[in-house]
Amino acid sequence: MGHTSKMFFIAGAALGLAGTAFGAESTDTSRAYNNELTADAAGRTSLAAGKTTQGLTITDGSGNFSMRIGGLIQFRYTADFRSGAADPSNPTPTPGSGGGVTGSDKATIGFSLPRTQVYFAGMAGSPELTYYIQGNFSSTSTNTTFNSPNPSSSPVAAPGGGFIGGTYASNNGNFQLEDAYIKYAFDNNWDVRFGQFKLPILTEDLIGDGYQQSIDRSFATEIYRQQRSQGIQVGYTADSFRVLGAISDGWRSANTDYNNANESDYAVTLRVDGKFAGDWNQWNQFSSWQNSQFAAFLGGAVNWQQGGKTGTPGDAQVNLNQANYLLYTIDGQVKGNGWNLYAAFIGSNAKTLNTAAGAGARQNSYAWQIQGGWFATQQIEIFGRYDGINASNSLAASQGGAVSPRTWNFIDFGVNYYLFPESQTAKLSADCVIGLNKSQNLQAINFQGNAGTGQFVPGSTVAAPQTNAGTLGSPKAGEVAIRAQFQLLF
Repeated sequence: MGHTSKMFFIAGAALGLAGTAFGAESTDTSRAYNNELTADAAGRTSLAAGKTTQGLTITDGSGNFSMRIGGLIQFRYTADFRSGAADPSNPTPTPGSGGGVTGSDKATIGFSLPRTQVYFAGMAGSPELTYYIQGNFSSTSTNTTFNSPNPSSSPVAAPGGGFIGGTYASNNGNFQLEDAYIKYAFDNNWDVRFGQFKLPILTEDLIGDGYQQSIDRSFATEIYRQQRSQGIQVGYTADSFRVLGAISDGWRSANTDYNNANESDYAVTLRVDGKFAGDWNQWNQFSSWQNSQFAAFLGGAVNWQQGGKTGTPGDAQVNLNQANYLLYTIDGQVKGNGWNLYAAFIGSNAKTLNTAAGAGARQNSYAWQIQGGWFATQQIEIFGRYDGINASNSLAASQGGAVSPRTWNFIDFGVNYYLFPESQTAKLSADCVIGLNKSQNLQAINFQGNAGTGQFVPGSTVAAPQTNAGTLGSPKAGEVAIRAQFQLLF
């Protein structure tokens, strides 16, 4: 069977799997789980109350103590196809030794468990004092593990700078703490949260893993997503607007001690959201069920942090090397009777103060995203998304600024089947992600800002391969990833 035939066969199998379930759509259209969206963005740091229908809840006789236990399982099949020979002008992290994804790797297929999460949530002493703890059994590969034949080994120097291998992340199923925070809600619309949580920056990241519209977040969000940090957050929620401010250890600094090299000296985050119609609970997911009321939201956020004095001065993360880092976004949602639209713009600026690349070096990069969905029936949803990334300045000095292209675009379209109407509890999805530009060079860029080697594009420790986003990197445009997933949110 030829390469093209195989591609269509696998695509048909993935979509056919979803089609089988779609044909079995339930005729019971009762409004079950209608309070589901009061989730704390599935506990991931959303700005609403806790989940009310999922999980097992244990309470004491007084009603002042409770514990709710729940989780999320996502089981996924991915078939990724690439073409073309390796391009020396778009190097992988180890092009000389054959590391990374090249044109010789025509197809990569297989199953995975991107998320296997467990959470504990409840109140302690009074309804105003609540807690949330969540962990995940790691599964998804990163750029580090993908290019290392022995992920448990020590890092080794790679040609042209940087490192490969090591134990930064792995797909060995280890349990990792994600969220652990305490929250107190005052009776005047104010609340305070302290512990480890997601900073209030990007909307798509704040919306819970089990409440996404596509199978996973966009490549743009994966590049810039804030993930977890340790700090204090204060919030005020009114009927028409919401303000959250946080002081923390900085972007992506979860599970660290106060002297850890991944922490910034200080970080300040502010997010403001306006609600022009609808209910705040509608903000917590992209999809909008049939017969839902119209809702409209517009928000923005900014995160500023500085590093250079925390941890070892040899650290190459954006939080160190005496670097200032600015991340900002503006986004909005409109949704109504079975339809939704979402758009976001993201920007960042990194300035190094004293590094191997010289003092005052800057790097700007930007990203954008447009996404929408429509319910053909109460249980079948069709969705589509376009997102892109641009690095405006010259890249690593070791590469002579030769990395091209510097703009990457992706499209994603697919379908969801909800086993229970108006509920994210059990969902079968299939989609197709297409890279419109050659993306192999993303493997040569440390989007987190490796100031030590002159790579100042801020954003992510993970570029490509990025298995969550569905792309592994290709020396030619037209990489295609076909995915099918079953989700159980309980």
